[in-house]
Amino acid sequence: MASTPDYLGARNSRCTVIANGDGTTAKTVFTAGANGARVHLVSASTDDATPSLRLLKNDGTASCILATFQLPTNAGRVNGAPAVDLLDPAVIPSIPADPGRFLTLGANETLEVAMVSALTVDKTVHVTVDGVDY
Repeated sequence: MASTPDYLGARNSRCTVIANGDGTTAKTVFTAGANGARVHLVSASTDDATPSLRLLKNDGTASCILATFQLPTNAGRVNGAPAVDLLDPAVIPSIPADPGRFLTLGANETLEVAMVSALTVDKTVHVTVDGVDY
């Protein structure tokens, strides 16, 4: 009897905090393994008032913007203000719209985030990424 192959390897997840001092410099929030990765969740929360955040994919040579998101005030920080889904297929059309949606990254490719403008002093954005390496 044939068995089903398991193509996914180790879980790969990370939480990155962006602060005022980070300015608009891109920060790596996820690095794919040597065989690539499948990212299932990218979410952002903030205690700032409507900051804008860019999600970028870096292939080792260049960073390309996937989408720009305006985070609602206190997104993910207070009841009734959910964190923002940065893998929303309505914003990034190449993401499958099915319940098992994901973003595929090649070997050692990274996801980055960059603020459009610096955050307010003493305010932060938290970006959580969860995926699996191949």
